[in-house]
Amino acid sequence: MRPRRSGMMIVASIAMMAGLAAPASAEQGPGNSIILKRILERGAINIGHREASAPFSYVNDEQKVEGYSIDLCMKAVDAIRQRLSKPDLKVTFTPINVTNRIPLVANGTVDLECGTTSNFLTRQEQVEFSPIYYVTGTQLLVKSASAVREIEDLKGKRVAALQGSSNEAAVRKLNDEKALGVQLVYVKDLPEGALLVENDRVDAFVADGIQIKVYAATKARPAGSLAVVGRLLTYDPYSAMMQRGDQDFSLLVRGAFADAFRSGEAETIYARWFDPLGLKIEGELLAAFRVQALPR
Repeated sequence: MRPRRSGMMIVASIAMMAGLAAPASAEQGPGNSIILKRILERGAINIGHREASAPFSYVNDEQKVEGYSIDLCMKAVDAIRQRLSKPDLKVTFTPINVTNRIPLVANGTVDLECGTTSNFLTRQEQVEFSPIYYVTGTQLLVKSASAVREIEDLKGKRVAALQGSSNEAAVRKLNDEKALGVQLVYVKDLPEGALLVENDRVDAFVADGIQIKVYAATKARPAGSLAVVGRLLTYDPYSAMMQRGDQDFSLLVRGAFADAFRSGEAETIYARWFDPLGLKIEGELLAAFRVQALPR
């Protein structure tokens, strides 16, 4: 018969197991994370943001950066502050666009990009991504009186697009496959693309459906003069970007997003930015939240 361990041995065993377990202090500080070390040395985390992608990421009338993507990324900032024991860690902002956003993240200029970037496997070869926080797809912004209803109706016509975007790639692919003869006109941001439509300089502006729906609902002059039409030409899941090769930082960010999904906070943030626009959360996005709400 095996002798029973005394209370003293049990206490000693528990103490030994506790010692072998990762202590709380091991979870603090930058550890081996290059990005966290960079943030600590700089005394600030640098967030990449869009200037005119409301309500995701934009500069408001008071010249402050805000939006749905920003609010979600601030949950990651809170986790970083806690990890570094720096509750007063500053946040700096760097404006980005479709052409420079990936290079600025890849070279470490931007620590966390919080905008409207689609999470594609090819892009994962260059940068790391957070969990998906929005789902949309490529559609067409046209004048309400236009006869255009699908991409095929734009044969031989002029179409505006953001150069380097997934929307441009979708139009190029369909243009080649269907021999549409579409003439692409490049713009720097959404407002410029919409303005070309309003001024009849192009027949359509191709962009992520949610962004042009928001623009048509809030910026069209006169109201109701713009419409979003057509089937979804792409599947575009939005995620935040980080530099590759830093699993500690990536896990910290992914954990913060998972917490927001699990607690329902992500839904509250969504409601704050989209409900006033009449854009209620859809089942596809709710499903994404629930699937990615990984337990601690």
